[in-house]
Amino acid sequence: MIAPKCSTFSEQAREYIKECLLNGTLRPGDPIKESQIAESLGISRGPVRDALMTLQQEGLVMGAPQKCKRIRAMSAKEIEESYFLGGTLEGVCITLALPKITKADLADFDAILAEMKALSQTVDGLSSMSEIDEKFHDALMSKCHNSLMIDVARKSCSHISKFLYYKAWNTLFTPDEFYERHRLILDAVKSKNVQVIEYTLREHYLESGRRLAKQIDDVGEE
Repeated sequence: MIAPKCSTFSEQAREYIKECLLNGTLRPGDPIKESQIAESLGISRGPVRDALMTLQQEGLVMGAPQKCKRIRAMSAKEIEESYFLGGTLEGVCITLALPKITKADLADFDAILAEMKALSQTVDGLSSMSEIDEKFHDALMSKCHNSLMIDVARKSCSHISKFLYYKAWNTLFTPDEFYERHRLILDAVKSKNVQVIEYTLREHYLESGRRLAKQIDDVGEE
């Protein structure tokens, strides 16, 4: 179902394409047919083209101007490199934010982590933890003044795992492992040790990247 917050046809088309990725209708490497999307939504092709431009900027779509657009496909190496970049940048974002992180902020982080722990005890896969995951990472970087670095950090990993390779991401870790990995991040932030924070974030994302790349490789070999 298209999110009710969508206020323009372009936004509707963008959310529709993302939904197609989540439900498997579209997969990495598949061509995107503007006419079919426009017909399905009852809109003209103009908003669909606008949506594809936005998705290309977000890294979910690839293609040259005036050429057929495709869902982005990535090699195992590209996935690992993207996760390394995301983890490195997020670690820097958090260290830049350290001077502005207050006791109240730490209490908020604890509350989000507690919510994640409670959720981990009731769900089967990571799909149900996607929103709390975003909330946790966004909160840690919220006091960083470099908005461009935050944007690149999030896009380097989030769109890959949660849209392009959603089904693989959903089973990378058990929900309990997922919680424990984020607990380690918060412990690192509380230490206020720059080297520990940057190392922890880098390793957090590197392990995710390795596991996701391995699943993609295994699927490709079948």
